Amino acid sequence: MDAIEVEGKTYEEAVRKASLELNAEEKDLDIEVKEVDTKGILGLLGSKKVRITARMREKETTPEDYGKQLLQDLGRFAGLTFNVKTTELNEKTGRVLFLIQCDDGDVLIGKDGETLESLQHILRLAIAKRYKENLKILVDINGYREKRRNALTVMAKRLADKAKRTGRQIKTDPLNPYERRIIHTLFKHNKNVTTKSEGEGHTKKVVISPTGHARHGRR
Repeated sequence: MDAIEVEGKTYEEAVRKASLELNAEEKDLDIEVKEVDTKGILGLLGSKKVRITARMREKETTPEDYGKQLLQDLGRFAGLTFNVKTTELNEKTGRVLFLIQCDDGDVLIGKDGETLESLQHILRLAIAKRYKENLKILVDINGYREKRRNALTVMAKRLADKAKRTGRQIKTDPLNPYERRIIHTLFKHNKNVTTKSEGEGHTKKVVISPTGHARHGRR
């Protein structure tokens, strides 16, 4: 039931009738006064009638619920059907994970996760625009990021061993900020190698250097 019209001798009576009919409290209703019909001289004599329109007030969704719905809508637009779950990754960082489970997930992941990163960027902007909040989010599809994390860890350790063995700096392929953070965190307390980001723009290379080489700020 979208909306109902009810009448009462007073505004309060009309609202009570609407609340009973919609089985809701007044605070959960949007009320619009349609007509006040007063009979008599200056309203002092005769009867008065108030007609209102009442409808259930739309409940404000949370950023997480809005994000889930937006991702599902984007999926339908792309001809895909999938399930989205949300969970908080870390209480300290407040980062929220949107986990998509989809049979055709590779379409949304793209080469080296490029499409996935774009999807995450769109979701972050949409939430920020609607809620005026810079919510820290992470979008994952079929556990891709965990697999990518494992692959990056293996690769980074191999490059670190080579850097220590040869005494030379070793550079990775261009990586997005999330992937670079994985490598920086991996060697954060390592006494044998240091890391830094190199390049401009969204994707940069990570330089892995044996201890003793100049170290610059991580980005």
